[in-house]
Amino acid sequence: MTGTTGMAWWQRARRWRGGAAALAVVVLAVALYPPAHFWGPRPYRHPDGIFGVTRGDFEDDILPHYQLSLPCDVDGLRYANLEDMTGPMGELYLHFTTSRDCLDRILGGFGAVPTQPAVMTPTDAAFPFPASSVPGTFGWSFDADSYLVFQRAGSPVTADVVANEEGADRSVYLRARYGY
Repeated sequence: MTGTTGMAWWQRARRWRGGAAALAVVVLAVALYPPAHFWGPRPYRHPDGIFGVTRGDFEDDILPHYQLSLPCDVDGLRYANLEDMTGPMGELYLHFTTSRDCLDRILGGFGAVPTQPAVMTPTDAAFPFPASSVPGTFGWSFDADSYLVFQRAGSPVTADVVANEEGADRSVYLRARYGY
């Protein structure tokens, strides 16, 4: 292969290798950081970085530990299970979007009931999620005018749940505590 024919072949081969490398990077990025709805629940980055430990499968171990179930479809599920390595205590943080009916089913099965007052603003003293109580790595922000607020009192699991309307759905933030 000489002259321009050899050069054209070389350029095509180089483009193919470049395209294959770009495809490999995209596949690797999706595998490591999939969209939240792509492969199901996605954990938040642990506030303790690489030293944070979450044991067990989300649906088989973590949800039952906190006496919680998700009996219907939720979208964009993100979670963190902050466990105390010295004992059975732990905190589960969930954020997802779901329909009103599904939220009613989740709260009913979980035993969470509306607080008094049932609607609060993030600036109310009784609002369950002041900015300092949620790890900054989760990116939770409460900038809506008001939220529906629910609580579960019990032993060993207690919980706070806030929800606001996003169109026909509810954006839900839940913190369950085991052993507090």
